[in-house]
Amino acid sequence: MTSLEKTILLIDTVCNSSSIPYSIIGGIANIIHGAGRTTQDIDIIIQIELEELETVYDLFIQDFIPLKNDPKTFFRTYFVLPLKHKEHGTRVDISAALSEFEKNAIKRSERHTFGSAEAFFCSPEDLILFKLVARREQDLIDVRDIILRLKDTLDTEYLFSTAKLFEEIGRPDILDYLHSLLRNR
Repeated sequence: MTSLEKTILLIDTVCNSSSIPYSIIGGIANIIHGAGRTTQDIDIIIQIELEELETVYDLFIQDFIPLKNDPKTFFRTYFVLPLKHKEHGTRVDISAALSEFEKNAIKRSERHTFGSAEAFFCSPEDLILFKLVARREQDLIDVRDIILRLKDTLDTEYLFSTAKLFEEIGRPDILDYLHSLLRNR
């Protein structure tokens, strides 16, 4: 079992034993949905209440080393907890799911296997939207790749209706970019 697999299995165990709904997003989810690229870190979103941040910190700190000075304050301020596994060195970024989009992405997640580890991964549609929100160069490459690979199976109605919600918070670029990509598929 690889370090990534062991870390995914640990995340799944910690979250399930503590009844924390979660979803793996980012590069690992991209691989699950058929990408031919690699990644060495794991990005997850967890559904918790703000007053549970310290409890979550305490759960994960047993097996992980925080990567920020004053990590509890960083987690309470930015709702992201960057960690590294104590034994394997695998980097994990845990983000609190605060928006309705993130909470819905967790509900829509499905169990998949990554090597010999099974866990919850976001849907390809939600992965596209997460990557369009981040909008880094690699994210845009990933979005085009996902659309090319899965064009006939994507729930475009969900994609467009959810992307439209981002217009309300000042991100019309997400819907515009999605339209341009799906028009050219």
